[in-house]
Amino acid sequence: MKLVPVRKADRVLSMLLVFADAIAIPAAFILTWFLRTSVFRTVLPEFHHSFHTYIMVLPVIALLWLISFAGAGLYKPKRYLGSLGELQKLMKALFYLAVALMAFSYLVRMDYSRIMLFMFIGISIPVATVTRFVGRRIAQFIAPLREVPKILVVGTGEVASRVISALLKLPGKAPEIIGIVSPGDNTADEFEGIPIVASLADMVEKIRIMKVDEVFFAAPELERPEMLSIISNVTDTEVHFRLVTDLFEIAMGGTDLDDLVKLPIIEIGYGEPGTLHKITKRTVDILISIFMAVLLFPLMSVLYLILLASSKGSPIFKQRRVGLKGKEFTLLKFRTMKPDSHEYEVAPVSMNDTRVTRTGKFLRRTSLDELPQLFNVIRGEMSLVGPRPEMTFIVKEYTAWQRHRLDVKPGLTGMWQIMGRKELPLHDNLEYDYYYIRNQSLMLDFTILMKTLVTIFKGRGAY
Repeated sequence: MKLVPVRKADRVLSMLLVFADAIAIPAAFILTWFLRTSVFRTVLPEFHHSFHTYIMVLPVIALLWLISFAGAGLYKPKRYLGSLGELQKLMKALFYLAVALMAFSYLVRMDYSRIMLFMFIGISIPVATVTRFVGRRIAQFIAPLREVPKILVVGTGEVASRVISALLKLPGKAPEIIGIVSPGDNTADEFEGIPIVASLADMVEKIRIMKVDEVFFAAPELERPEMLSIISNVTDTEVHFRLVTDLFEIAMGGTDLDDLVKLPIIEIGYGEPGTLHKITKRTVDILISIFMAVLLFPLMSVLYLILLASSKGSPIFKQRRVGLKGKEFTLLKFRTMKPDSHEYEVAPVSMNDTRVTRTGKFLRRTSLDELPQLFNVIRGEMSLVGPRPEMTFIVKEYTAWQRHRLDVKPGLTGMWQIMGRKELPLHDNLEYDYYYIRNQSLMLDFTILMKTLVTIFKGRGAY
């Protein structure tokens, strides 16, 4: 039997997990239908729906299932699931699915059985668990690992020591910790019995030469910009980066060292979504933007007339911004500042800024000044979710890792919108943008959109 490396085994596992769910969806539906119409027919309220009614929406159920499971991270090849790792994610995904199905039925005014819905969700737990278990076993047979994951740990302190201990105590065959990266002037040859193979300066080259699969940043003293610079310089997008965030929780015994998933770890994802993700994201951008533009056109017309009558200058403010791959475009907004304000002045950070007009304060507080950007999205210059578009003179000062925010289309909203809003200057939100780029998914986009609505409703941080 030919053995394969870790990366190929991961791809095989991901594909088989999708295939396992493709089997689980109709299996759970058929079992739900049988139990509802036969086994529990006399126990539950009368049921008059036809089989055809439900089978017609099965493709929609399948699509929402796949999106929910992808958003919960259930198609990422996880090697450190822990005893309840996948079950917890499965419950989370099925909750997303239930909410999505209820929203869909409301939008299309579909008359469905709520008992059927909850039975389907409940039955999906054991069905999906079984099919995914089988999928994992088949993946191990088709693509058995030639090697355990090769791991590099950054750090020579208490956090790094705890991470190493947790890795070595994992059930089954432990991953191979092939070396330690010293974040400082460490003259020792090894740490915890593992050789120190690199410093931060030559870490990127070592990752390539040693064919590293995963990197654990376990050095609290390491500044985030320095860490992100290292990640951005690694050209192999299949290297997985993890950041251990909280020494206190580890040191006080709040974690089970036999279960790595319980360590306080942030996964800095792969950052390169597939073609299907890009097509789906663009389709969603177009559909939602057109729908919102049509729905809000009367409001935008009223705002346009109010601005036309109450202030000098055009009601629409236009400004050159930098978008995907560094291409410039014209950003559209409703004018909120006085016409004599310089086009590229620093944005207001207070409600008392004298440059903002009376109408402008209301528009900024409610984020209605952003509505014209729906047309930027429709034209393909922006996306609904992504990094905020920056001005050209600021982009010219970007470091190497900061330029990675130009790898995706800028967004009408994004991580910065829900984390800090205008309490932080736009160019100080780059770490949020970088996290988004490395972890982008449709479910993350959905979460950001929903939290943006909550943030706008509260009026927090918008000046």
